Amino acid sequence: MYRLRPFEPADAPDLTAMLHRAYAELGAGGLNFTAVDQTEQTTLRRADTGASWLLVDGTRIAAALTMTLPPHEPLRLLSPTAAAPGRAWLNQMAVDPADRGRGLASRLWAVARKRAHAEGASHIGVDTALPAAHLIGIYTAWGFVPRETIQWPGKTYRSTVMELPTPAPA
Repeated sequence: MYRLRPFEPADAPDLTAMLHRAYAELGAGGLNFTAVDQTEQTTLRRADTGASWLLVDGTRIAAALTMTLPPHEPLRLLSPTAAAPGRAWLNQMAVDPADRGRGLASRLWAVARKRAHAEGASHIGVDTALPAAHLIGIYTAWGFVPRETIQWPGKTYRSTVMELPTPAPA
C-alpha cells in the first residue's frame, strides 16, 4: 500500500537514488536528463522550488513529483508558454522501475491537479525530451497539448513544452 506524504529534506538521499533508477533508461539512451545523475544537493534544490510529494511503500520512496507555481525562472526565460501568468509546472516526476504500472504517476498527477486548482493556476505545464515518446504519450493521455519546442543549455535533446487548462480536481 502506497502512502502519500510531502517531501522532507531528510528524504534527499533516498529520493536521489530513486531518481537515478527511474531515469537510468533515458540516460542509457543518450538523454542527459538532470535526474540521471543529479547530486543530493540538486535534489534538495529542485524539491524546494515548489510543492513536492512522495508515494512511499513503508519507508521506500516509490514515486515523486514536484510542482512549481510559477515555473522557475530559467524555464520562464526559455519558454513563452511557461512565462505566461497563472502557470503551474510539473517537475522531477519519477516512478521507481520496480513500481511502474500501478498508477502511481496518475495518483501524483491527481494531487498536482488539485493543488494547481486550489492555488488558482489557469494552466499546468510540463516539458520533456522530444525523443522520450513514452513520456509524451503519458502527458498526452492526461490532456496536455504541445505548445513549443525549447533547448535547455547543456542538454543533448530538444524538449517539447506541453500544457493544458487547469482541470477541476476529480
